[in-house]
Amino acid sequence: VYARIINTSSEAFIFGSPGQPNYAAAKAGIVAMTMAAAQSLQKYGVLANAIMPRARTRMNDTPQLAAMFAKPESGFDTYAPENCAPLVAYLASPKAERVSGYVMIVYGKQVTIVERPRVDTKFENDDAWTVDALDEKLGPYFAERQPVMDGFTVPPM
Repeated sequence: VYARIINTSSEAFIFGSPGQPNYAAAKAGIVAMTMAAAQSLQKYGVLANAIMPRARTRMNDTPQLAAMFAKPESGFDTYAPENCAPLVAYLASPKAERVSGYVMIVYGKQVTIVERPRVDTKFENDDAWTVDALDEKLGPYFAERQPVMDGFTVPPM
């Protein structure tokens, strides 16, 4: 079987979507479905990946985002939607026969492969956890971090 699944998600699954937690959750679900499909369907020759296009659409034609996504008067148009199409074509092609289970951000002249969630730090206790024991172990770890800002994210681009 030669088959490719290329799902579209959003960076909202990583960074959240202020005012739209439902949207972020839906996009996270697409990524989880893609990962499960890649694992389950590999034995049949089916590859599954997800892209997160960063392109100018009606969705980002808002007062807050319009300037960032505006088409330049001249030069390369970083957020032109057609910049995302070659990645889709590549993932659908035989050239991507070893690419499955990946999530990629695509825009302009850049493709970023998003690292899968992984264990960051493990904490252990000699006895069953209590609230005080958790605070003793976890407190110092979180003391130097900013809520949300230092949470699940991708490396700076």
